[in-house]
Amino acid sequence: MAQTKDIANTIYHSAVTTALAASYSMIGRKLIKFDVGDPSRADITEVLKLTIIISLATFTKDWLVNNKIIPADIVTKVT
Repeated sequence: MAQTKDIANTIYHSAVTTALAASYSMIGRKLIKFDVGDPSRADITEVLKLTIIISLATFTKDWLVNNKIIPADIVTKVT
């Protein structure tokens, strides 16, 4: 049963990080004309752009958890 808890929490954290990364990508594209780029291209500038977006999303998720705005885990115990 512990695996079910871990899977649920992993899906939750992935969804939060993905939503934040997509939001930052949309904001960057609309407001400051920052194109995230194509991840399939092996260009260092594309990798750096993606790294910035993912780092911002991870930092924001950690900040939201630390300030108790979102829960750290959605499944805390298995019954």
